[in-house]
Amino acid sequence: MRRSSRTCSRARVLGCREVAHDTFILRYSVEIDAPVVAGQFAMVHPGDDESYILPRPLSILDYRDGELELLIKLAGRGSTELARMPVGDDERVFAPLGTGFSVDEFRGRPSVLVAGGVGVVPLYMLSRRLKEMGESPRPIFGARAPQDLPLEILGDDPAGPWELWVEHDGSGRLRQGLVTAGLDEALDALTDAIVATCGPTPMMHAVARICRERSVPLRVCLEEQMGCGAGVCRACVVEGATGDQRRTVCLEGPVFDVSGIRFLPEDRDDAIDDLAGRCAS
Repeated sequence: MRRSSRTCSRARVLGCREVAHDTFILRYSVEIDAPVVAGQFAMVHPGDDESYILPRPLSILDYRDGELELLIKLAGRGSTELARMPVGDDERVFAPLGTGFSVDEFRGRPSVLVAGGVGVVPLYMLSRRLKEMGESPRPIFGARAPQDLPLEILGDDPAGPWELWVEHDGSGRLRQGLVTAGLDEALDALTDAIVATCGPTPMMHAVARICRERSVPLRVCLEEQMGCGAGVCRACVVEGATGDQRRTVCLEGPVFDVSGIRFLPEDRDDAIDDLAGRCAS
């Protein structure tokens, strides 16, 4: 089962450690009754209802033996507040949420996992699960510079070895260039591969175009602003492939078969209408 019920639990802060520039792993003690699937997320509320109305969505890095790990990138007041919560304080956590990856789709075939930024989180868990099943995924991570690499979770075990790409200052183990160069190399060497990606939108768009050109199946894990995490407020909808439906990222996603949504800008109605207008003029 890939989608779990929304449950709210009190979570005790166990610690917070920096693993890359402005990037932290948050650790909580919390009981989650439902199984956690790669690609699912948690909504975390600092507990101060006067200052914060909405919780923050964070992908689940790991959950085992009552300990939850989340990765957070500092981006504003809310994320900074979460990273500064004292050990022993309580927060409210809704988890696990969303529809994650179906590992059966990756079983018995080559897989390439392309991550960037905090998009490493769902692909870390997916890679680890695939390795536990006896598969040999090929995880690739891209960053702007070496200081942006969360090397603590990019080792050989339990989810690697990772192929690491940086746009600047590449040397040694770090290859210099865009992470999509690594994807092209991987697909040149593999047949009947499936690709999964999560990270900055421009990176995922580039991955989607490569997969379309090569007719390679692709699963995308989307990062969207969310209000409720339950599909009610509909603040995180994306267009379905036919254009006559809207799909909620927090409930029906965040993982989608890219062929089931209008993911690339050139596929959306406004882009199509603009192109038709230019051709008619």
